[in-house]
Amino acid sequence: MQAVSDGVLPWVIDSGRRFGFEIGNLIIILALLFGALALFLLIRGIAGIISEKAAIRRDAAALISGELMPSEKRRRMRQIKKHSGGLRQKLIITTLVLVFIVNTLTSIPVFILVERNQRETLASNLSDRMAVMMQALVSSAAMNLSHGNIEDMGALLDRLAFIPEGLYITITGYNPQTLVFEDQVWASNDPALLDKIDTPGLIRGYSRLGDYLSLNLLATRDELNSLAQERVGGYPENIISLNLEITELAGLLYYYDSGEIASRLEGLQVSLGILERRLMETLKQISPGMRSFPEFTMENIQDNRAFIFYQPVLTRLGGEDSFFWGLVRFEVSVRSILDEIASARNALLELNLLIAILAQIFGAVGALFLSSYMLKPVRKLVTHVETIRDTQDKAMLIGFDVELESKDELAILGNTINDMTRDLVKAALAASELTIAKEFQKKFLPLETDVKGNKLTSGFDETAYINIFAYYEGAKEVSGDYFDYQDLDGRYYAIIKCDVAGKGVPASFIMIQVATMFLDYCRQWKPTVKGMRIEELVYRINEFIENLSFSDRFVAFTFCLYDSLTGTARFCNAGDNIIHLFDASEKKIKTLFLPQTPAAGVLPTSAVDSKGGYTIQTLVLDHGDMLLLYTDGIDESVRKFRDNKFEEILCEEGPVNTPHENHLCGQAVEELGSERMTNIINSVMNRKIYTLRKWHNGEGEDASLQFDFRACEGTVEEVIMAIISVEKVFRMFYNPTATAEDEVPVDKIVDVFLKKHFVQYQNYCSFSYESPVNPAYMYYTHVMEDEQNDDLTILGIKRK
Repeated sequence: MQAVSDGVLPWVIDSGRRFGFEIGNLIIILALLFGALALFLLIRGIAGIISEKAAIRRDAAALISGELMPSEKRRRMRQIKKHSGGLRQKLIITTLVLVFIVNTLTSIPVFILVERNQRETLASNLSDRMAVMMQALVSSAAMNLSHGNIEDMGALLDRLAFIPEGLYITITGYNPQTLVFEDQVWASNDPALLDKIDTPGLIRGYSRLGDYLSLNLLATRDELNSLAQERVGGYPENIISLNLEITELAGLLYYYDSGEIASRLEGLQVSLGILERRLMETLKQISPGMRSFPEFTMENIQDNRAFIFYQPVLTRLGGEDSFFWGLVRFEVSVRSILDEIASARNALLELNLLIAILAQIFGAVGALFLSSYMLKPVRKLVTHVETIRDTQDKAMLIGFDVELESKDELAILGNTINDMTRDLVKAALAASELTIAKEFQKKFLPLETDVKGNKLTSGFDETAYINIFAYYEGAKEVSGDYFDYQDLDGRYYAIIKCDVAGKGVPASFIMIQVATMFLDYCRQWKPTVKGMRIEELVYRINEFIENLSFSDRFVAFTFCLYDSLTGTARFCNAGDNIIHLFDASEKKIKTLFLPQTPAAGVLPTSAVDSKGGYTIQTLVLDHGDMLLLYTDGIDESVRKFRDNKFEEILCEEGPVNTPHENHLCGQAVEELGSERMTNIINSVMNRKIYTLRKWHNGEGEDASLQFDFRACEGTVEEVIMAIISVEKVFRMFYNPTATAEDEVPVDKIVDVFLKKHFVQYQNYCSFSYESPVNPAYMYYTHVMEDEQNDDLTILGIKRK
């Protein structure tokens, strides 16, 4: 047995719980096990259906878009028909299993809820009745104890009949001779009382009770007395004084019929009544109220068959300075409650079983109808795909769509086939240079490749002196972003970062030419005096672009020759004059500016020379310094302003074109910005928490997002991945109306970084699935994002 405290008053609680197990618990466990098994079968069935549908889609796509031999086309058609037949069986089985799961998983919570509600109602009812009964017993016991009416106390035991669940009532008080409370029995109808008292027979007022409650009762008495003496103040003394004065005045009034004495006596009696009421109200506030042993809760009702409700009796006894004079015990049995719960449980189980049987019957009939209904559009799809297969000139398929009456996933499959057919027509009528250009462009970037030779999004190199990491995520359109780093001789590195003005195939063409010239320069470079004159490559690129005479086409780039042994970096720039350096000694990022020079292709060489020419600037990196080169696609990344309904809005915080935070009033978007870039880098390198705040945010102006970089080690990879990851979250937003159809593509390495450092990852990224097309990517669902308008290109070099 142990004691706990409620406020300042220690009180007795359970000494241990008895283990109990009923048939209802077993049924619930078995139902959960069957539900889990059925859920497993359902998942397998759904996986089979998805597999069949995916197989139909793959084969249909191959037939529509693939250049297959006639024999291979016939084999694919046979596979589609085979999958269609297997789909019928899987639909029937899956429907039956689904009905069983719904029955099981629906009946279990209903069963538990009904049982819990009934148990709560019955327990609450008993608790309320006991509270009323206990209050009446305590009030009556207080009156008898205060007047020493030990003989009248026994009449209170008759109230046991008002509580059908009651077993006995025991009222303990003080010793009438010594006026010391030691849990002496004043009245009891406990049949086992003789086993609990310290005398052979019951001597009321003298036999002391010894049970679980008695162990801590004396300590409780002392604490309640101490608290009462502190709270009641001088009430008892004033009451005694008033009683004496009232007695004296009553005697005088008996001999002298005086109006003044009568008025004085009446006033004293009123004051006495007020003091006595205040005293009793104070004692009532001090009383800890009714308790039970064990604690009377729904959980304990299941494991215990009887409870002792008890409450202390606080009253005033003459001039004594003690106020704790007794304790009322009332033991009740909850067996009737348990019997009623068991009866309701059995009735509910029978009802659930009947409903389950009827549901399975209706489910079987429905499954047969559903499978027959779904086969009709599948056959129609097969016929449609056969026609597409046999059409040699795909341009002849204009307007050739399959129309399905159903609105389910087969209709989605039909729409997908229609979309693919339209794409085939477009592909037959237009050139596919865009896709070719994007793939060809990416071949020139120093990125890692997957097992199939496809370029990924990141590349790195590391030696004893240098650590390089780069990241590239292209936008939808073909653009001219380009970067590269080449190890020239193990010591020197050639590094370039450029951005071709404009987009589309012309920009991609210029970028490829710049890349070709850069690679050719690297192959011929030697560590000589001439090799250190890196401006020759810049002039060569300028002449080439200028001779092309493209309208509004130019290249802004930075070329660097880096000595990894000494940390010396030689820069020559054309148009792009901004570089970013993290100074390890000052532990902050710095923006450095190279001389302003014309972008390549804008002016002929003679005009460039007249403006100062392309010159070399030297910068020495200390150990730990980090050089960052990135295009404007990162810091100029934008997100749209939205209201609390996630509708696009304009900033209306002031007159148009007046500043508001990091944007102008009247604008509809904000940029990620150089200030955020600086804070991100500094947070990573200084191992801090970075908070991203978005202005005019539909999720709420105070909906700040946090990135915990305290575990970072300050590597160049961490810095770049932090920038890319924050940029991704910057464009993402959580709209409560978003569904599984709303998807955000994300690079898997970005997801890994977000999972480790994005504090609100579970809120934004908890729903996801892997890309079925590109294994390097995945999709977040139930979340949205603003479009990536430009390439994300960033290169970092850190000196060890």
